[in-house]
Parts: sequence; structure tokens; C-alpha cells
Amino acid sequence: PHAAAKKKQKKKATSSGGGFGARSSNIKSHVTPAAADIQSLEKQWDNFASITDLEIFPPGNPDDDDYRHFIVADVFVRIGREDEDSKPGTGWFRTGKLVAADDIDINVAFALQRGLILWTAAAMWPQLSAKGQSAAKLMQVGYMPPTMNMADETEPPLDEDEAEDVQILQRVPIKGDVSLKNIGFRPDFNPKGFTYKRRERASMKKKKSSMNEIMEVN
Repeated sequence: PHAAAKKKQKKKATSSGGGFGARSSNIKSHVTPAAADIQSLEKQWDNFASITDLEIFPPGNPDDDDYRHFIVADVFVRIGREDEDSKPGTGWFRTGKLVAADDIDINVAFALQRGLILWTAAAMWPQLSAKGQSAAKLMQVGYMPPTMNMADETEPPLDEDEAEDVQILQRVPIKGDVSLKNIGFRPDFNPKGFTYKRRERASMKKKKSSMNEIMEVN
């Protein structure tokens, strides 16, 4: 009976999905957004690897006891328009992936990590940081459904056709009891002067070990 009750509770916690446009609680949150610095990037990168195990969709069956629901999104950053009549300052640069776990609204996950994402993007893409402080105020975060695509330092911004699929992140109030441990962000490549893949390396070793075991059995 205890196991059944635990299972029922887990399913209830993940039923809302936390997807784009999902309703959030009316209770105000006292969670401090992720800081825009190296230490925070390490923590949120760690969280991403721990939550997703480097998958873009939750593995397993929702009815399994060890199933954990999460949603991943591809993240883009650009310098937006100065006014309605002007063109964006830059195109959309592919920056990384974001995750929201359990019943956390992914819009809230973006809101709590927006500063960190913009700080990271500026460190990754000289095209963004070269525009100066005035342009920094115009920086926008966009997203797409998750893909296996990842950028490297030489990748240009999205072309016009690709950019049509990017949804501009709308700022939302942060409500409810949200823990930064249940959300994460992973840049597509290391920003300049930054090397950090501790949890990822461990995860990849685990995957490789499991694959070797399968090959040996077969």
C-alpha cells in the first residue's frame, strides 16, 4: 500500500507537465534567480546533466517508480530591435539547452535563469558582447522545442527561415515554491576561459559502460 501511495503521489506531481503556457501557482515565490557568474553556471550545468542524463526527452515509462518528468528547450539569444521600425541588432545565436523538471513551468525556469543565459551568451558570442552596454539592454532570449543540434564557436546566427521558428521568451512572474536544483542550463560549448564538464563526463562514462555491457551480452 505504501508503494502504491508513493507512486500515485509521483504521478500527481508530474501531471501538469510544466510546459510552455502551463499555469503556475498563485503563491509568490521567494526563490532568488540564478546568479550570472561562473559558479552559478557550474551549478546549473550540473543540474542539467543530473536531471536529463544528457537526454532531451524523459526516458522510461511515466508509470515506472523511477520515472522523472522533465522538459528541455533549445535556447537562443539575440540583440533585439531598438524600436518597432528598426531591425534586430543581431540574428539568433544558438546558445544551449534548458531543462525544467517535475511540475515546474518551463517559463519559470527561463525566468530564473535569464540573467545567467544572457551572461553566458555574451561570453560565448563576441558578436553579442561587441555591441556594448547599450545593446546589452536589448538582448532577448528565445526558444524552440528540443533537438540534437548544438552550436560550436564558428556557427553563424540562424538564417531568416530558421529564425521564424524561434519563440521570444515572455517574462512571467515567478510564483510557487521553485528550487534551482530542479532546473538547469547547459551551454552548447564552453564560454571563453571556462572548462567544466565534470558531471557530463561521469554521465557519458556511465552510458558507455552500459553500452559495452549490452554489446558483451549480445
